[in-house]
Amino acid sequence: MITPDWVTLRILLAAAELGSLTRAAARCGMVTSAAAKRLQQLELAYGTALLERGPRGVRPTPAGELLIRHARAAQDGLARLDDDLRALAAGGLGSVRLQATTSCIAGHGLAEALAVFAKARSGVQVELQEETSLVILQNLLEGQADLGIVTVGGAVPAGLEAHPWREDHLLAVMRRDHPLASRAGVGFGTVLDEPLIGAVESGALTLLLEEQAQRLGRRPRYRFRVAGTDACRRLVAAGHGITVMPEGVARPYEAALGLAGVPIAEGWARRRLRLVARPAERLTQPARMLLNHLLGPDTGPGPGTERSPEVNGVGTK
Repeated sequence: MITPDWVTLRILLAAAELGSLTRAAARCGMVTSAAAKRLQQLELAYGTALLERGPRGVRPTPAGELLIRHARAAQDGLARLDDDLRALAAGGLGSVRLQATTSCIAGHGLAEALAVFAKARSGVQVELQEETSLVILQNLLEGQADLGIVTVGGAVPAGLEAHPWREDHLLAVMRRDHPLASRAGVGFGTVLDEPLIGAVESGALTLLLEEQAQRLGRRPRYRFRVAGTDACRRLVAAGHGITVMPEGVARPYEAALGLAGVPIAEGWARRRLRLVARPAERLTQPARMLLNHLLGPDTGPGPGTERSPEVNGVGTK
C-alpha cells in the first residue's frame, strides 16, 4: 500500500490551489526542484500523473483531484482529532459534525432535539451545517461530516447506512384567500396550472417537481425564481403565485404571512427523511451518542436500517 507523506501532499494541495509548482514550493519552504522530485516520485509510485503541466502552470489530473479530495479529508480529520484530544484533556468528549437539509432543520423538532442533547451531553460539541441532500451524502463519504439528515430516496452509497427518522408532506403553499386554499388536498396537475415561485436553494425538490411534471407531459411554469425559501414565501404572500414546500418549512409561517398549505395528494409528495451515517462501529463516540439520541430509544441498526446494496452483498441495478 502506498502512503504519501504529508510534505508531498502539502505540495500537491498548494500546487492545485496556486496553479504553480514554483509558488507551491515557496509556500512549503523548499526549492522548486525538490518539490517537483517529490511529486514525480509519488506519480511513479501510483503509476499515473497527478498534475498536468503546461506553459501557464499546473492543474490536477482526474487522479490528482481524487488524491486531493482524500488529502483534504485527512487534513480535516487530523484537525478534528487535535480538537477532540484537546476537548478530552479539558474534560469534554469531543465534537460531532451534523449536516441537514433546510427542511430538516426548519421542522421536525431537530432544534429541540439538539437542545435536549446539549443539556444531557454538555461535553459534546455539535457542529450543525445546512447543505443539500446530495452534498451531504458526498461529505459523509469523504469524511467531511459524521451524520447527515437527507430527503433523497433510493439506496445510499456503499459504506453508509440510512435510518428512518421522520416523514414530511409536500404542500402547495398559497395565499389564504386563494380559490384552492380551502381544499383538503390538491393534485399536482392543478398546481401546475398556477404560476409558480421557486427557491434555488431547494435543488433536490426542484428536480423532483420537474420529474413529476414530465410524467404528466408538462413543465413547471415559474413566474419567479429566488435564492431562498423566505423570499419565496414573501412573494406568495404578495399574491404572485404558488410554491411547493415541505410542511416543516411552510407551516410555521402560515399565520404570520396569511398563507395556507394544502397537501399535494399524491404518493410521491410524502417523503421519508433519513438519518445517514457510516456503520455505528466506525463512528466516534460523540457521533454514536448523537445518532442514538436522534433515533430515540430503539437505537441499534435493526430492521429499519437501510444499508447500501454493496454492504448487504447485493449488486446495484
